[in-house]
Amino acid sequence: MVILNVFFDVRQDSVADFIKLLNHMVIESNKEPGCSLYQLYQSSYDPFAYALIEHWDSQEALDAHGKTSHWINFNDTVNKYLKSAYDEHHYTEIPR
Repeated sequence: MVILNVFFDVRQDSVADFIKLLNHMVIESNKEPGCSLYQLYQSSYDPFAYALIEHWDSQEALDAHGKTSHWINFNDTVNKYLKSAYDEHHYTEIPR
């Protein structure tokens, strides 16, 4: 499993547009083969800080996600809503 935690610091005047864009991403990404979880969360402490948590069954599924029209649109659009570029962390599950 591949897990991504993506962190966003959203501009105050762009929250509504950011949420609209990310809601579309959540809906479409959860339909993709190999996606186990794709969900946006808002910080309990900062109303402009968000985290997108993604669980993919494999790197191949994540790679296919990066070629979808909704991901390309997201990547071309999201930074105009942010104070700084988003921060993306990739993790792989440690076998027991």
